[in-house]
Formats: sequence, structure tokens, C-alpha cells
Amino acid sequence: MPSPLNSSSSTHFDCLVVGGGVFGLSIARACLGEGMSVALVDKQEIGQGASYGLLGALLPHMSERWNEKKEFQFNALKNLSEVKVLLEEETGLSIGYDRCGRVVPLGTEALRERHEVRSKEAEVLWHGAETGYYHKVFPQDDLGGWLNAELCPEGYAFDNFSARANPRAYCEAARASVIKRGGVVMENAEVVDVKDLGEGAQVTLASGETLSAGLVVLSAGYKSFPMIEALTGIEDLGIGVKGQALIAKVGQKPGLPVLYDRTVYVVPHDDGVCAIGSTTEEEWDDEHSTDDRCDEIWAKALNLCPMLEGAEIMQRWAGIRPKATKRDPMVGFLPGSKSIFAATGGFKIGFGLAHAIAQVSVERLAKLEPTLKLPDSFEASSHLNGKAWGQK
Repeated sequence: MPSPLNSSSSTHFDCLVVGGGVFGLSIARACLGEGMSVALVDKQEIGQGASYGLLGALLPHMSERWNEKKEFQFNALKNLSEVKVLLEEETGLSIGYDRCGRVVPLGTEALRERHEVRSKEAEVLWHGAETGYYHKVFPQDDLGGWLNAELCPEGYAFDNFSARANPRAYCEAARASVIKRGGVVMENAEVVDVKDLGEGAQVTLASGETLSAGLVVLSAGYKSFPMIEALTGIEDLGIGVKGQALIAKVGQKPGLPVLYDRTVYVVPHDDGVCAIGSTTEEEWDDEHSTDDRCDEIWAKALNLCPMLEGAEIMQRWAGIRPKATKRDPMVGFLPGSKSIFAATGGFKIGFGLAHAIAQVSVERLAKLEPTLKLPDSFEASSHLNGKAWGQK
């Protein structure tokens, strides 16, 4: 049976959010902030799906081929420090946020030249004079043993815009905020059917219980895609992509940057812990198992970051991230519906965008004056080709 963590005498809500990952949590918080009654429903515990990952790297797109999508993400990352302050003040919980920057070793002359171009572009596109954000190329340096200098014959690139946050701590704080704002949280409550009633919607749980709402937000990660496909008749909207990662007790000092080299990230978190990841597997059998691919990531990380040598691996993790067929997040009312709203497909950038996606979403759900322009490629109508119910 679903278990509300705070009581409500009604099974009708202004908004019912299906999925308690970072997108669902952020949208629920935003709707509650506008005075709406909200239920947040998840088939397991809140934040235990893809958002229960380990990495927490918050990285901007590179500056070349700049477009509205990259500008949207840039502004979202820029504003995340304000979100951090407000969320931590509201809940008293840390989300492990730090704008620590990112380092990329430059192994070839061509790579160095590419990053020098990016440096010049970032001065303009990241509004460097105004914001102080930069991307620069530096001579070879092992950064006190944090970086393998042998990988840097052409030096290394550093940007001071990249950041990190603890994914699990972020979700825990957002969950606490939802409850504090009066939201009803239902865990271990699987949604098996969603019906659009024209004016409002109805959700059926595996327990047989039905809930009604004026609005339903489908934000259940990769499980959202079959829900949307069942509602619209439009197929192949997205898949789940497996990622494996691990955390290790390294004992590094505070203030070190994220390291990135082609397929591996080393992300320094609080208390001397590092997250290492991650794989990208479009074919998988067991969503929770870790295997030799996780071992390969660890081996690459050891080569990138000498400080990991001898570190204790505390946990290995695997989870499934939602990737839309058209790659970008899918946000907006389903074509032809006034009641069913999609917010999924964050894939690898969900934590950096969640608060901005939530702002766009609540403005549409609550019919507020828009303050953010969603990139056209993020629009649900773009993913669904503008088609209405039942059209293929």
C-alpha cells in the first residue's frame, strides 16, 4: 500500500507527480510554492532511481557551436548556487555543492589548440567580464599529485564554471522540502495506469487505489517513455541507458577540481570521498548489477588521478538514466492534452537542469507568466512531432 508521509484527507490533488527523482522533486516543490496541493508518487523510495547515482558532476557544454540549448544550461548552472542556498536554508540539509571547476588533460597538440579556441569563445559566451567564469589552458602541472602529469604533455584545460553536488543529498533535501511545504509523499506506490479525463486525470496504483488530479506530471525517468507511448500511441520515444559508477575513500583535501579524460570522471566530494564514473550502456540485462565495466572505469581513474592509489572502494552502483530518442529532455503538455505533462529525459544533465525545468513546468502548470524560454528541442511537441492522441 502507498504510505503518505504526511496526512491528507483527500485523494484529489491539484497536481500529481509520478516519479520522485530530481525532476519530479523539483517540480513538486515548485508547484507547492505556488500554493497547489501536490502528491508525489514513486514505485520505490523517493530518489532511489537514476537520481540515486554517485557522480554529481555539474558541467557546462563546451563553447563551440553555441545555441539556445547550451545557453539554457549555462543559465541553469549559473543559478544553481542560489538554489543551493535556498534549499539548504529551508531544510537545514547540505546538498554537497561546490563550484570546484574542471580539469581536462591535454595529450595532443590538436587537443590543446581546440581548447585554446574554446577559451576565447568562453570569454564571450560565458560572459567572462561580467560573471568571472573562464576556460583557460595552463602548462603541465600535476596539481599536487591530483592529476597524472604524464597525460598532460600539452598542459591542461581548466574552467572555473563547473561544479559538483551530492546527488543523494540533493534528493534528500528536496524531499524534505516537499514534505515541509505540505506535499503528500507516497512511496512504494507503483502507477499502473494514467487516464486523461479531459478536465483532469486519474491515476491507478498497483494496489488498486485510484487518485484524481487536475494535472499529472510524468517524471518517472525512463519508465515515463512507455507511459507516454501508451497515452499517445507514438512509439520509440526513449530508452533507459545504464550507468555504472563507484565511490572511494581517498582522503583528498577540499577544493580540488573535477577531473575528466574522455570517458572517465573523478569527482571530489566532501569528507575526502571521490565519485568515479561512469559507463554508458544502451544494452543491459540487470539494471542494478555492476561488472567488469565498472572495473575498467576504476582502472582508467587510477591512471588519471594518482591520489586514488590505495583508496578504499566504498560502494559500486548501477542505475538506468532516461535518454529520449531525440536526446534532449522532454518537457511540456502532451499534444492534445490539458492535463498530462511530461518532464523526463534528463540523462546525464538532470541535476544541473532540474530547477530550471521545474520553473518552466510550474509556469505552464499554474498558468503563470513565463520567465524562462524552454529550448525548442526540449519541447514535448518536438519529441512527439506535434501529433495528438493516438496518432502515429
